Amino acid sequence: MPRPQDRKTKSYKKIKRTYSIDDARNFVIKIKELEGLSKNTIHGYEKFWNDMDRFFDEKMNVADLTADDARDFMHWQLYEKTPFLKSIRYDPTKKGISPVSANTYLTYGKTSFKILEQEGITTNIFSSIPKIKERQKKVDTLTVNELNKLFKSMDKGIYTEFRDYVACFVMLDSFGRVDEVLSVKKTDIDFQHKSITFQRTKNRRVRTIPLTNQSMKLIEELLDETEDFESEYLFLSVFGTRLRPDTFRKHLREIVERSGIKKRVHPHLFRHTASKMFLEQNGSIRVLQQILDHADSSTTARYAHVLDDTVKAQHKQFTPINMLKKKAKTRTKRGESRK
Repeated sequence: MPRPQDRKTKSYKKIKRTYSIDDARNFVIKIKELEGLSKNTIHGYEKFWNDMDRFFDEKMNVADLTADDARDFMHWQLYEKTPFLKSIRYDPTKKGISPVSANTYLTYGKTSFKILEQEGITTNIFSSIPKIKERQKKVDTLTVNELNKLFKSMDKGIYTEFRDYVACFVMLDSFGRVDEVLSVKKTDIDFQHKSITFQRTKNRRVRTIPLTNQSMKLIEELLDETEDFESEYLFLSVFGTRLRPDTFRKHLREIVERSGIKKRVHPHLFRHTASKMFLEQNGSIRVLQQILDHADSSTTARYAHVLDDTVKAQHKQFTPINMLKKKAKTRTKRGESRK
């Protein structure tokens, strides 16, 4: 019986796709968007890849990058990068970013290249770089006198300044981040239980925080001011659109300059200040952790769950609003905005 002829097998040549930095950026961000990460986190990845493009070249093949390239990139971040290129804080004489900020970029780098490694595109060039040692820095806060000076310098007869006054007051009372507070909708305010619910949070966990009577009265008055706008949001521009954090920061800088306060006042300073005042009045650090929603597992695991009633009671007792000398004043309808 004749033997079958030996068959020739086809040879397939593995074609390796070239992934440019721009390709890698789009691929990683698509993955992260599918994971449902917040817009702020996605923006962080975009900033990382923008810097990769800035340091290397958007057409650079990521597979050609090495661990030494990653080290050069991180060294540039720390000592050579000119930060805030498109910001009012831009200073051409300033070089390098803080170790805290550099570690954030390092985290984005490790996570991004881990994805690329899992897809067989390249190796994780950031994996061997250790976390940069961060210098212990004292957290800035505002004093009671500075808070009162800031609040007094706002012209509450003008809508935009009254709105910013309410936003600052609520940030201080709720310990909220600026984006959390400015994203609050009318339906997030519970007048019956005197609370505010943050839906748009940093870690995407919804949380509800009690508010004082002063804050509730101010919110009620603000709602009366904006009743003609058909918007679901609490804090609105003069055009009836949601107030953006960058716009609020700009207004705050102008108010601070007018007040004579010499510190650099930014929205997150209210969160730091509220936390310090809470602890100064002997508030529980466990309750504060829950209010701030700092959910570090190694810390949280050591503490028992704090009941909501305890949170409400301690918030009422230790809110920083209690330390302010002047209570919020209600006013009638305000005139046109100067801004």
